[in-house]
Amino acid sequence: MLSQEALQEILGIKGKVYLTPKEMADKLNITFYPFDEHKVSKNVFQFRIKLEETLLKLKVNIVPYENALEIVPIHKILHRIGRIIFANIRYFFRLPFDKDSAECAIPWSAITNSVQHKRIKRGISVVATGDYDDHLLPMGKTSSFVESSVITILDLPQHINTETEFHEHFDTAMYLFAHHMTNIILAVSSTKWLLYNFNASHPIYSLDQDFEKNILHALIPKIVAPIRPCRFSEFTIEHTSFDRHDDTHLPLVEDFIKSGQLLEETNLYPKGKKIHDLPFRNSFYRWIGKIHLDNRNGMSYGFLARQFPIVPSRVFSIQEAKEKYKMYYRDDKDYFRVGEKLFLIIELPNQEKICFKVPDVWVLTQRSGSNKTRINPDRDLIKMGLVDGVMHLQAPKEFKLTNDYKTSFDTRVILAHAVGNAIVASMINFFDPHAPFLVQAKKNGFAISHWHGYFNQSLVPSGWHVHGIANPHVSCSSPQSALYAIQGKFSVFFEAMTKKEKYYGDIHIEPHHGTNIVYSSLREFGDFLLSHPTATTLGNKYLTLYNV
Repeated sequence: MLSQEALQEILGIKGKVYLTPKEMADKLNITFYPFDEHKVSKNVFQFRIKLEETLLKLKVNIVPYENALEIVPIHKILHRIGRIIFANIRYFFRLPFDKDSAECAIPWSAITNSVQHKRIKRGISVVATGDYDDHLLPMGKTSSFVESSVITILDLPQHINTETEFHEHFDTAMYLFAHHMTNIILAVSSTKWLLYNFNASHPIYSLDQDFEKNILHALIPKIVAPIRPCRFSEFTIEHTSFDRHDDTHLPLVEDFIKSGQLLEETNLYPKGKKIHDLPFRNSFYRWIGKIHLDNRNGMSYGFLARQFPIVPSRVFSIQEAKEKYKMYYRDDKDYFRVGEKLFLIIELPNQEKICFKVPDVWVLTQRSGSNKTRINPDRDLIKMGLVDGVMHLQAPKEFKLTNDYKTSFDTRVILAHAVGNAIVASMINFFDPHAPFLVQAKKNGFAISHWHGYFNQSLVPSGWHVHGIANPHVSCSSPQSALYAIQGKFSVFFEAMTKKEKYYGDIHIEPHHGTNIVYSSLREFGDFLLSHPTATTLGNKYLTLYNV
């Protein structure tokens, strides 16, 4: 297996990434926002006490509220106000020339908010208890809307129970997020508690069973690994465009189009939500909501992607690699670079070590917010690549990429699966050049699909290997989710090699988020689902079969 350092090099993920719940707990800084105990229910009050006691047991750094505040210097206040004014001037100047822009004017109430001389420090998340008046919502008291998460404890809505279906949970969660301006909802009754975050999942836990375990594995990872969509600035933009009608792109485009009706019939890709439809209390909080979504107009759930055919890398023995790359090879690392090119050193299950360059990978996928099953091929498709740890973006012909053009929230997971497929194909090419997975990879590439549900264990297709069920419950778009994807793929592939089992692809479960599958094509995946109607569904119905 590869080290975490090597995996981060492959994916271009910088900085320390915490992968275990205990690491995350140790890293977490949190404060409890003041509240009026006479205005909250007994259930909410008692849950708050229990949560604080549990976080202390887990060695989370709980910061007293007064210590969590910082005094904002006057020059920073003036600077923030100046930026707001300048941004609005720029917005109104550009508006006549760019009416389709997703950007919006910053409400002038943001200036009122900016004059606060005390704010919650960056990097400290906040637990709120109950409801608050508009001007007291903790989101408006943070120094960073991105680096501090808000977790709000509320009474469990009366219409929500263990039998509630996905869409009811989805609508309820979105209402609560917008109304309370919070990243995470903890909805409690006298016997159970429910966790909502933007993963569109809805786990319900007992208050009396495994409370500490569930806080450690379900809540803390969602705070430490929050939603972080890739920004436009993180990509290298290709100066050339792609022609969706040429021989390279047309087969993949047709797969999107021809699979659309099939996948729509599965009901796995629900209609998304628009920001302007959510019940924010005022324009200021609506603006903050857009910041959290990287100025997206809304959210849609699930993704569909088509990986281009793979060119496996030439594999060297370790002796060959040392001779050819002796200036760069290091015995204490499992990767090295020759200029910008990234090479891996992998030990196979038979203990033989091999070396090869990480293959370049490209995928055709849909822009964020598009209708997943009814695409407009002229506007909705976008081409992404991962080349030596650098993400690339390419637009279709006659379409200009701008900051308003957003990739999927799950971009890093898509690319992690794509490059993982290419690395697996390169290894297979070394010892079994006629293997079905390799033939598929070289000839047609793969479909990579994600939805907010789980596979019925009894209907997992033969030759596909499941992983991820024991991973912490992190948010979509977090770097952790991408690392779990590629790490798990290699783990089940090596296990299949050791046991001499068929390997056609993998099914990556993201607990309390959803499932990713690598399949031969989108159309064939749609055919499989329609011919096996109980294979999966939206929501957590089949997740319980995995003992999560």
